[in-house]
Amino acid sequence: MQRYKPYLIMLLLLATAMAGCYKNMVPGEKDFFSTNMNYNRTNFPVNLGRTNVYSYIFNADYSTQPLTFTLENVRHADSSAAPELLEKVATRQWKNYYSGLEKTIAEIEDKRSTVQAPALDIRPHSGEIFFWNTDSSRIKPGIYYFDVRVKNNGGEKVFKNMVLDVRRPRPYEPYEFDDITGIRKAWDQGGITHPDLSGVVDQFNLNLPRDSVNVYFRKTDIKGNTLTFKIFDKDSVAIPFSNFNLTQWDSLRYRTGSIGLDVPFGFNRRMSADSTILTYDVTSPFPILADVSGNSDKAYIAFQYNRVSFGHRYNAGIGLSLAIYEPGDWEVVFKFKVNPKFQDD
Repeated sequence: MQRYKPYLIMLLLLATAMAGCYKNMVPGEKDFFSTNMNYNRTNFPVNLGRTNVYSYIFNADYSTQPLTFTLENVRHADSSAAPELLEKVATRQWKNYYSGLEKTIAEIEDKRSTVQAPALDIRPHSGEIFFWNTDSSRIKPGIYYFDVRVKNNGGEKVFKNMVLDVRRPRPYEPYEFDDITGIRKAWDQGGITHPDLSGVVDQFNLNLPRDSVNVYFRKTDIKGNTLTFKIFDKDSVAIPFSNFNLTQWDSLRYRTGSIGLDVPFGFNRRMSADSTILTYDVTSPFPILADVSGNSDKAYIAFQYNRVSFGHRYNAGIGLSLAIYEPGDWEVVFKFKVNPKFQDD
């Protein structure tokens, strides 16, 4: 057996070498690149003064990941280059997960950081489109075009003539002005904001419709980030919030669809001595995830009360869904055109 040992070793070495050669002869596995990949939209309306996010807009059609996305040929409507869209701006981005359990605004802000990024940006491996918060001193409203190149080791494709529709700021929602022309919308097309009303009656116990109350947004200062509510009757006399006897002031919450949770409406609630002014400290933007939800998140607040009418107790309330995108101190004013009834019959 010993005299065959050298031959066995040689055979093993030869087999190993041949296996290595065979492995090198087998072609490497190539990435799959689908020609049917697509964007589900090619037009991107964006507003100055806020972060605009377009998520879940690309269908890879089973192409091998990761894909790489890059912006190309960013240009004005007349085909001239638009380098201002690629200039970097300061952006507020999340570095840690927002849980909804944070107790202070400072705790929330610790989870965000300031990062420099191009005004028009794209996620390099998902194709999500971002237009970061900037203003008209940098970028003018109007139509711009850009191309997106998508590739992996199996191929590449260029999506041409994507449209960036840059519009005027919408500092809050609901917004009563057209963000293209700047002209107030017609009254029946959102030019006047009305709240939700439920069970609110006038002095004759007749139900009041939504359009019996107008809502006004007003920026009062740029120093802080607060949200103040006031309610006035038809004679511009302040209505005390103490009338809203069903409202649980210390537990008001709104639903954030981005994380599927009910979170505190605001922080550090305070009310004036006569209970006619209600103020919260809030984040910017407000609600907290408005900047990453594609501007779909809104905060809902409801002021509720009940009253007894001829032996029956009735519940009633006034509510509003809103968002504030521009930093500062803001007031939301509800103005009744017909006086509501709070007293019992």
